[in-house]
Formats: sequence, structure tokens, C-alpha cells
Amino acid sequence: MKINTSRFGEVEIDENLIFNFVEPILGYENLTKFFLIDHSTESPFKWLQSAENPNIAFPITFPAFFGIDYQFVIPENKSKLLEITNADNVLSFNITCVPQENPQESTINLVGPIVVNMDNKKSLQLVLTNANLSVKHKLFKDVPQKPAEVKV
Repeated sequence: MKINTSRFGEVEIDENLIFNFVEPILGYENLTKFFLIDHSTESPFKWLQSAENPNIAFPITFPAFFGIDYQFVIPENKSKLLEITNADNVLSFNITCVPQENPQESTINLVGPIVVNMDNKKSLQLVLTNANLSVKHKLFKDVPQKPAEVKV
């Protein structure tokens, strides 16, 4: 199946790789079909692209790529909604914000992981209530700024 996107042009996607959101991404209630696009083969980032709106794509990543110790429990009602029967076939990733002007300021939303049952491609954005998590957790440790060189 061919899908036109605003960022990537026309892409060929296997229909079996489209995630069906049984509960939507917050703020995007009318979009239920998404798929992943690699940013580049070496990058820890991917894009979660809407199959229904060519202008909607979220940069995503996996917290472990950045040394973030991140675990959560999927509530039973959400597990039933996703029809999870095998925990080994569950994929989770998180939406990131990568400022174009300063990628070192990138953040990751740890409060709202995207959870996918890879057996049936049912997906949802889980909203966690753990007060210790942030929607803007820094991906990179503070990098010391090099002092400005003064030329005389």
C-alpha cells in the first residue's frame, strides 16, 4: 500500500505493519492508523507516521537507548483492550521532542508510552500516573558549554 506523507513523500508500507489505535494518542482522537518509519539506520529515533493524515508524524525512541531505566505496568483493563496474551510480543516506545535549533535539548515523554501488541497490531497511548515521571524528561545529560573564544 502506498501512502503519501508530508515529510517522507510517498512511502510503500505493508498493511500488516500498520498499528490500529484502539485508544488514540492524546490530542489526535480522530487518527487510529499509524506505522513506523526509520529516521536512518544508525539513529535511535524513528517516526510514528499517521496513515490517515500525511502531516502528522511523531519522532519516537526507546528510553533504553539513552540509558533511561524505565518500566511500567500495563493495567489489566488496557491489557484486555489490546488482547495481550504474550508479554514477549508487546512493543513500547515513547514520543520525543527534538528542537531543530538545539537537538541537545531533546526530551522524551515518559508519562505517555505507546504500547503495541505485535500479534494483532492493536495499540494505545497509555497514560501513567506515577508522579516521578515527566512528559519532558531530558534525553541527553547536560553538556558543558565551551566558553566563547575571544579574539583580540
